[in-house]
Amino acid sequence: MYTKILIAYYSKTGNTERVAKELATKLSADLEKIVDKKKRSGIFGFIFGGRDAIKKKLTEIETLTKNPADYDLIILGTPNWGTAITPALRTYIEKQKADFKNVAFFQTSGGGDEKKLATSVEEVIGKKLIATVGFNTAELKDKNIYDQKITTFINTINK
Repeated sequence: MYTKILIAYYSKTGNTERVAKELATKLSADLEKIVDKKKRSGIFGFIFGGRDAIKKKLTEIETLTKNPADYDLIILGTPNWGTAITPALRTYIEKQKADFKNVAFFQTSGGGDEKKLATSVEEVIGKKLIATVGFNTAELKDKNIYDQKITTFINTINK
């Protein structure tokens, strides 16, 4: 059982933030919202954001308030952009990964490959994830499936 948990997440549309907040409530975890300083709104934001994610580009993020070294577990959350890590989360990982003790991961997507993105996160952090879960658009809307996936993810973390 982890005593101090930090959920660090990037959310563009609010779906990832919704999951992060629910997990924080259920796990009594702290939240660190990662804010990308680059404008990613509108059609060009969508196109260039996806391109930057696929090209594994970093971005400038706002100042962080939590130190991952103070936590037993970091849960990373991001939308899935073209089966790639968002530039904001990639930047966070690159800056903070030396302080990660244990890491779990969740993602939201329109229907991307959950396993591929989790593998990419493992490659960037340089360690195995203790738990992963993904939510596609339909699952985010279906309360039964959503609740079941949240519960399974939390149970895996608490093993």
